[in-house]
Amino acid sequence: MFFQKSHTPFHQKVTVMRLYITGISGYLGGYLARIAVSNGWQVRGCVHQARGYRDADVIDLRQRGQLSAAIAAYRPDVVIHTAYVQSGPDLHNITVLGAIEAAAAAANADARHIHISSDMVFAGTASEYDEIDMPDPITAYGAAKAVAEAGVAQAHPEASIVRTSLLYSAPTQAPSTHEQFALDAASGLREATFFRDEWRCPVLVDELARALLVLIGQNHRGPLHLVGATAINRFAFACAVVQARGGDLSRLKSGIIADSHLIRPARLILRSSYPNPIWHLRGVNEVLSISK
Repeated sequence: MFFQKSHTPFHQKVTVMRLYITGISGYLGGYLARIAVSNGWQVRGCVHQARGYRDADVIDLRQRGQLSAAIAAYRPDVVIHTAYVQSGPDLHNITVLGAIEAAAAAANADARHIHISSDMVFAGTASEYDEIDMPDPITAYGAAKAVAEAGVAQAHPEASIVRTSLLYSAPTQAPSTHEQFALDAASGLREATFFRDEWRCPVLVDELARALLVLIGQNHRGPLHLVGATAINRFAFACAVVQARGGDLSRLKSGIIADSHLIRPARLILRSSYPNPIWHLRGVNEVLSISK
């Protein structure tokens, strides 16, 4: 079977048959699985808790060896690692060591490997970043992702390390955690301030999933930036999300990072130097209706 063009401008076919997704019940992992299955791929993955999810291995990524055994048993052609935690006591065990184990298991299976990383590996002090810029994280999560990248590159030198940004979905689909946070703030369910000086490049989750599946067939290794085409600040992004889903913008509060006393990267604007990309990841302004 081949992964073929859908409604996005992808032209290259991919011949990989067996795909293993860590975090298959997660936001990105779920989209990857559904799109791959709909195009004839054999897909399996792992979850932390069963919760009725079919075709998945229940694996505790804090326990070394479980993931390696599952990947070895499935014998995939490619492994895409999406599983992570963003904070808490398991940050190192899951986000770092789990990622390295996934890469090593893929290498042992002679499988193509794609590791999902984050724009948070950068400090946000440059005007923009491309793949040759060295990580310089200023948060614990960013540091964990940076260490994971280095470990993945060592465990599987042919792996693609994909840095992406905030994920969101079309208004007709279930919202991501970032979108739900804004929707809750707009409806008065939570207090939140969205920063006007914090810039990201949000990416539509199904377009990212399709790009990742196309990337499998590319001769690529090392870092790759797959983000939306448009940089937007967090307040404007929250407004776009709420407006697109019919919420009340009047309750959304804006501010600046300095007033919050939080440590956050200000400008995580990623650009790619990858030659002749065969995907276009649209910006928020192309996907959602934004008030002028």
